[in-house]
Amino acid sequence: MRERTVQRGAAMRVYGLTGNIACGKSLVERVLREHGVPVIDTDQVARQIVMPGTMGLEDIRRRFGSAVLRDGALDRAALGAIVFADPDARRDLEAITHPRIFARTAEQVMAFGEQGHELVVVSAALMVESGSWRNYAGVLVVTCPPDQQLARLMARDTFTLEEAQMRIASQLPQADKAAIAERVIDNGGTIEQTTAQVLGWLEAVRELDA
Repeated sequence: MRERTVQRGAAMRVYGLTGNIACGKSLVERVLREHGVPVIDTDQVARQIVMPGTMGLEDIRRRFGSAVLRDGALDRAALGAIVFADPDARRDLEAITHPRIFARTAEQVMAFGEQGHELVVVSAALMVESGSWRNYAGVLVVTCPPDQQLARLMARDTFTLEEAQMRIASQLPQADKAAIAERVIDNGGTIEQTTAQVLGWLEAVRELDA
């Protein structure tokens, strides 16, 4: 998903957005959307490709059994308990879902290009782990202090300390992701401070096409 040519002859820039769990990626997404930037959230794409009746869900059932289903739909909590405790199971799940997520995301990027958008952001938590960050014109990485991250995750998802630590440990360290970023968004402060950082980056990107 490198830069593509869209209608009216403009060059569409496709940027990546990532950040570890509970660091504030959704806040950055919201700010971008409020300022006219289409954002493709691959968490939502991931839900679409495992809806009831899809081959994605059927492949998961075949690999992990009916215990990860509830009333015909994916029981994300049951599946998460398996894959976050077993790296081999997590790799098997990624082999099922990642190709489908990449394909659906590419379709959405192309659709925004056909609509004439000149800037699109693709948001993905595992962009660095998967290597897909290399496909973008640049990457925004959202960070926050580790103690804030842990507290936010436990409060948001009602995880125990052990459950929260396990999920954080399943991702690359924040510093590793920040090292490849075009811009790091520090979400350790107020919403207003984070918003100002996002708008500063957005202004700089738009000036490139001015």
